[in-house]
Amino acid sequence: IRLLIDVIPRLIPLEVSNITLKEGASKALTEAVIKVTNKHFAGLNFQYFISDPPKHGHVEHSRFPSVPYSTFTRKQVEQEFIYYVHDDSETLTDDFTIIANDTDLRKQSLPWTVFVNITPVNDKPPVITANKILRVWVGSVTEITNEDLNAEDKDSPPEDLEYIITPPSNGHLALKSSASKHVLNFTQAHINQGQIVFVHSGAMSGGYNFQVNDGVNFAPRQIFSITARALVLSVERKQPLKVFPGSVTPISTEDLQAVTNDNDVTGNRTITFTLVSAPKMGKLVKKEADNTTSEIDSFTQTMVDDGVIAYEQSQVDAVGWSAGDSFSFTVASPPASLEPQVFNIDICYENTGPERKSLLLANTGAIVTEGEKVVIDKSKLDASNLIAKLPEAQRHSYEVWYQVLRLPQHGVIIIGERNLTNEKPNFSQFIINKYGITYMHDNSESTNDSFVFTAWPNLKSKPATCPLDDGEIVEELFNITIKPVNDQPPQLKTKSPSLTVVQGDIAALSADNLNVEDLDNPPEDIKYTIISKPNNGFLAMEGSLNESILVFTQADINRGKVWFVQDGSPLSGVFYFSVTDGQHRPVYKLFNLEVTEITVSLLNNTDLVLQQGQLFAVLSSEHLAARTNGRNATIQYQVTAPPLFGNLLLDNKVVTLFDQEDLEKGKLSYQMVNLTSSQDSFEFTAFTSESNLTDQVVNITVKPLIALGSHVKIPNGFAVKLRKDMLNATELAVLSGSDPHFEILSPPKHGQVFKAMAAEDGTSPPAKAFTLKDLELGRMAIKVNANMTGVDQLNDSFVFLLRADKVPPAVGEFPYTIVPYHPMLQLTVTTESPVQMTSVPVKNQTVMGEPTLQFPLEPEVVTQKPVKNVHKWKGRNRWGNHNRHNTSVPSVTKSSSSGKRESSTKTTAVRMENYPRKASNPLFIILPLLACLLLIIILIVVILVFRHRREKQKPLIQNHPNNTTPSGLHPGQPERSLTIPSVIVTPLQAGSPGSPLLLGPRVNTVVTAGSTQENTMLLCTWNNLDPETLQHCRTTNPSLRHNQYWV
Repeated sequence: IRLLIDVIPRLIPLEVSNITLKEGASKALTEAVIKVTNKHFAGLNFQYFISDPPKHGHVEHSRFPSVPYSTFTRKQVEQEFIYYVHDDSETLTDDFTIIANDTDLRKQSLPWTVFVNITPVNDKPPVITANKILRVWVGSVTEITNEDLNAEDKDSPPEDLEYIITPPSNGHLALKSSASKHVLNFTQAHINQGQIVFVHSGAMSGGYNFQVNDGVNFAPRQIFSITARALVLSVERKQPLKVFPGSVTPISTEDLQAVTNDNDVTGNRTITFTLVSAPKMGKLVKKEADNTTSEIDSFTQTMVDDGVIAYEQSQVDAVGWSAGDSFSFTVASPPASLEPQVFNIDICYENTGPERKSLLLANTGAIVTEGEKVVIDKSKLDASNLIAKLPEAQRHSYEVWYQVLRLPQHGVIIIGERNLTNEKPNFSQFIINKYGITYMHDNSESTNDSFVFTAWPNLKSKPATCPLDDGEIVEELFNITIKPVNDQPPQLKTKSPSLTVVQGDIAALSADNLNVEDLDNPPEDIKYTIISKPNNGFLAMEGSLNESILVFTQADINRGKVWFVQDGSPLSGVFYFSVTDGQHRPVYKLFNLEVTEITVSLLNNTDLVLQQGQLFAVLSSEHLAARTNGRNATIQYQVTAPPLFGNLLLDNKVVTLFDQEDLEKGKLSYQMVNLTSSQDSFEFTAFTSESNLTDQVVNITVKPLIALGSHVKIPNGFAVKLRKDMLNATELAVLSGSDPHFEILSPPKHGQVFKAMAAEDGTSPPAKAFTLKDLELGRMAIKVNANMTGVDQLNDSFVFLLRADKVPPAVGEFPYTIVPYHPMLQLTVTTESPVQMTSVPVKNQTVMGEPTLQFPLEPEVVTQKPVKNVHKWKGRNRWGNHNRHNTSVPSVTKSSSSGKRESSTKTTAVRMENYPRKASNPLFIILPLLACLLLIIILIVVILVFRHRREKQKPLIQNHPNNTTPSGLHPGQPERSLTIPSVIVTPLQAGSPGSPLLLGPRVNTVVTAGSTQENTMLLCTWNNLDPETLQHCRTTNPSLRHNQYWV
């Protein structure tokens, strides 16, 4: 039996081929390009999908040109409807990916990529991308770069882009290798390689025409412009060079500098100096990188700028004390050049500078080993050049002498067999030249020493005496460097080497923890070796904290590079170490490692204040903040007992867990939901991953919405009404829509608060509560009674609970100051408003609803900032008293109708200041109106009495011989209007029963209505005037105008 098995492919066997077409052309995607060859899929109409479209073209349907297709069918391919179209770009390759799919069979092929080869077509002309004006110097040879002239062609390389030019009008083009040979054609490649130059000659401006082609296409003809200008070269600086004899002195730009008018920032301009005649007493040299010098005869300005050109003075003997030298040179910077120039050189021993500070021929200093000696000879100290100051004929008669002005501090100078002293400080150059002088160090740990000396030329025939003229001597310092010797062992400066580290943390060792000093060695040479490692961690070097170390230096400690890594155990530890400088015996010591536990502590735990009337308050880091000494600095808070009357909210959600970041950003808030308490709190635990802090409480307090009077002063022994400006809860009343209620929690220590309404038995018991309305109606008062012996003032207060509807209650405190009472001082009025005085009420009697008080009330209490005193009456008070000092009224006793004697209360003015305030008592308005009504009634009564008695009244002025009256008037009859009432002034008599009782400050108010008492008399009358007085009276009455009357 033969069994044939036909295998059907699991995937559609798609095959594709590459295509080739010209730039910008199109080609059909036939079955030769895309096909499925398996017989099982013959005749099926597949769907082809372009999963990765072409990048430089598109696939389209021939009937719908320029419309990109991403899917097409097998039948469309067979009918050659599908084409690939190139986008005419200058690309050489492209590709796209195809997938065959049959939905009915639920099969598809693998993705296959069709590669497209593009044959380029030279179809575009060259493009000129740069054509700048070439700026050249007169007579110069200038390179033309691609920044000046450039052409590009995407179809052709630079070698195929040919320039064809006309002869330039102001020069010629040439190859750099042959500048004299003219060229009229070249390529872009020649320009790119820097081979084309322009040689200027003739006119200052000109150019040439050119045209670029790629062998097939030509660019439009253009003009290349060339302008020339003259190059100006000048020597800007040429200062004489100051040279010390025998030295090598650099020539800087401060000494020699030549410049041109070429502002080329690229620095291609070169200025060359060429020697015409060399200097006679030295030579020009160039400093090499290895500090050697080589003689030169030419140099550039760049070399001068770099400081490598110097003058070396070699003929010292020919100098004397000073001499001059020079060299001549020419300067050139093609195409410009200058005539020869002369550069002068000043050679003198006085030409000192930073590199050489001594005027002497030699003052090099000396180097000596610690505790040893060194010979100072002519090579180290030589002042023989001072002789050169003298005329040449006198030089042989002089020699140089020295005098030491300050001896060395760490050694001595030995001359022959003796030490140099302040008494014998002199020595000569002859001794230095022949024997030398010796410096011996005192073996101290010093590193340098010196001595100060003067030198001068002295006649050989005279004793050595330092001249008094400073111009004849030279004073200098001779330095001595001491090389230290390691003869001192290291010394441990830290008495108790130790380090404190937090459990599980790391800490750096510093010189405060461990410090060893060695006078002979730097910290780098002091080495520590750990003999026994610590039992609770290890030492490590910065940057490698995971690797334990056993050796380190004092320099590592000083730089903070040595760290101790604690292993997390709670136990303290030690390590044993030795320290040495490598020369002496080591020092052994124990180093203590103290471990502190990880803790969490509170930085802030301040009460959260909630304003009465508000239900929310933000809890920030100003209220609650914590810190930890552990490595994990993230602190969280767990609420263990939530608030009783509110909630903690985070992003408007009730939370019991929050962190420090929430507090710092102000995200956490408290919301009061139960309005029955004036305070709240919650307990919490602050913790990190390493430690915690438990049983902590944050208190929440409601702040009363009230404005308290500031600096309230109450006189001792007096009762004062509590006004609304002292306890102003108006804003709370408006907010809650109710009358705020005050409940006294803690009464005053030196007094009591009570209602100004007496009980049936005449007493006023202390009040336990009151309302804002009580304050507005003046029903509340406070009386103080304190022992103020020896004190000027006493502070007191009472605590209250403020309640209102719709808001939580709040506890507040009203503070005030008790001041002594001064009975002998008068009342000082410092207010622009009328003075409000407090009358003395009578028992069981009220006036216009005013509460009855059984005590004297003090005048207004100062609760506001004083204002400027204004005296509106200019020397008179409002009651007509010419004397501005009010006097106290004595107590007056009079008999009542019942035969009993009533004792009026003695009212004494107190020295208090009254300031304008808003009236809060309606009686202040009603009482003045009643007073005005009473005056009107009195006035009417006076008028009636006057009319009744005018017939019986005598003339006011008797007839007098000197008196003359106008016509129509009877003698002795005054001219007056009958509509004006007469006013009779009754004298004040304290004993008269008809006299009124004067209270308070109104002691001088004496104007009253007519009295029926027999002892009533006129205070002023015109009767019985003596002749002497009448002489000063008017004899004739002036005429009255309309509506004018005599009074």
